[in-house]
Amino acid sequence: MPRVTGPLYGRILVLRELAVQGGSGKRREVSRGRSNHQGGGLVSLRSSLWRYLGLLAVAALAVGVLAGPASAKKMSAKQRAAVRTQLKKEIKKNPKAINRKSFVKRASLVNFKLPVTIALRGGSTAANPNKATVDLGASLGQREVDLGGSLSAELTFHDSYDGGALGNVDLSILPSANHSLTSTSIPLLWNTQVSDPATRYDANSLGLPTALSGCGNFVGSSALSFGGALAASGVVGGIPQPGGLPGYPFVDPSVSLTTPAGFLPVTPGVDSIDAVTAGKAAGDNNQVGGNPQPFPYSAQSTPGGFTQPPSPKDTVLRTNALNLGIAPAGTEVKQDNNANGVTGSQNIVVGKSGGQANLFGNIPGKAYGIDVTVSLKTRINSILRVVDQDSFGTPLITGNNYPAGIFNCRQIWTGGIDNYIPSVRLAGNLKIAPGITAGGKLRIAKATVSSLPGSEARFAVAACLAPYAGYDKEQLSSDTVAPTIPAGSAATGPGGTVPNAGLPADTSAARTPMPAANCNDAPTSLVASSALAPSSVSSLAPAVPADGYTTTSSGSSVSVGADLNVSNISLDILVGDVN
Repeated sequence: MPRVTGPLYGRILVLRELAVQGGSGKRREVSRGRSNHQGGGLVSLRSSLWRYLGLLAVAALAVGVLAGPASAKKMSAKQRAAVRTQLKKEIKKNPKAINRKSFVKRASLVNFKLPVTIALRGGSTAANPNKATVDLGASLGQREVDLGGSLSAELTFHDSYDGGALGNVDLSILPSANHSLTSTSIPLLWNTQVSDPATRYDANSLGLPTALSGCGNFVGSSALSFGGALAASGVVGGIPQPGGLPGYPFVDPSVSLTTPAGFLPVTPGVDSIDAVTAGKAAGDNNQVGGNPQPFPYSAQSTPGGFTQPPSPKDTVLRTNALNLGIAPAGTEVKQDNNANGVTGSQNIVVGKSGGQANLFGNIPGKAYGIDVTVSLKTRINSILRVVDQDSFGTPLITGNNYPAGIFNCRQIWTGGIDNYIPSVRLAGNLKIAPGITAGGKLRIAKATVSSLPGSEARFAVAACLAPYAGYDKEQLSSDTVAPTIPAGSAATGPGGTVPNAGLPADTSAARTPMPAANCNDAPTSLVASSALAPSSVSSLAPAVPADGYTTTSSGSSVSVGADLNVSNISLDILVGDVN
């Protein structure tokens, strides 16, 4: 048995001495001069009782000191591992076990870590309950953002020597290559010319009045007529009415300098203005949040010239559907002057993501059962819609580049910019609710979290403005080789049109994945060659102070301050690392 020394040993000796002497010092003094024996040498009952209690106290102290910590601190590493393995098996077999205090106590003895996946409920559905609001300031206003996805996390049960209330667990939220949050697209700028039903995509190419320029008829997955519906009958500008032409006409000098050799079909497809909708399904680039009027609008705040509240169709600049991962703790983020990030803000160091939860109720001293902080990282690519594009480079001639005018109403990707959203604090409640999800995953608990009043996360965000590649899918290596107007012999489709396979892009399919290029990288060949020769579209150069500018920014990106307020997130806590 180990030797006991120090003050505690002294107290043990005092108790022993008191026991042997029959009680306290005061009691013994009162008894001085009095015999401990009465008739026949019998020991006094009172003296024996004091002796017995004293010895009992000595034994209790010895057991408490020498044996007390043994169960918690004298387990070998192998024994601890065995207990942790047993706990994991127990929780998978019966998730309700986590609700038992005996389970929590055993888990605490071995610093048990339970790997979990925090999944947002219904994030990919039309009824997605997970909602946040991003306030972009007075110039841009507020936007609804709907969330989905999942995060990797670990629940750590406190060791009995760590202290803390019963049921309290640490929650560590971890960076992961496979788990991240997703969002809907965030609409930033709009133009009601896009959806105005009086406008048409071919107005500028036909030289029609400016009021008719827009994308009101740029809808659907079928080819549109070019120059149709200008009159009830007859011919207008050489175009038969009311049907018009089957596409943009082009001439082949080897056949004729005046008669069209064929037509380039105009099929909105993935660029159709009605593809951009109000919707809550996270991860969809075409859904811009659940608000059917996503832009600020009221009678007193409407800018002049707008006679209707903008709709999702009117979006001309929006972000991609964001992929929000956990930023590693200690990441240093340069934001004062970042060539591919936020500019004009303060540099930050990212903190650890996680916090605390209580399995049985509220965290002691707080009015909620979960208190966590997350720091997120994401890459933002912008999606631009071309509207009111000037017409040049006509007539279209075999062998020439595709001019920008024929891309009116189509969408273009920009390169990406790295963004960070630090210190998003969320609080809420957790209930142990074992069950099986629709996907066959083992759920151990449900939770709801939101931003605490007054604790909205403030951060700086940057978006790219420089065009990079078409929104639709590349064809004919048009990203790397400048495509040209085909020969008349290629016009083998209906009505003398060029089949889809002979065009530089497949308008029926979106480009996936989104471009990995950085903001202001040199654009793809199709975009670069869309200017009127010999000019080309290139990266934007920094502003020159000698020209009167007070900044050297290229203008390829814009940074603004934002506040993030999470109004509701519903969570499933799933056992293990699940997708």
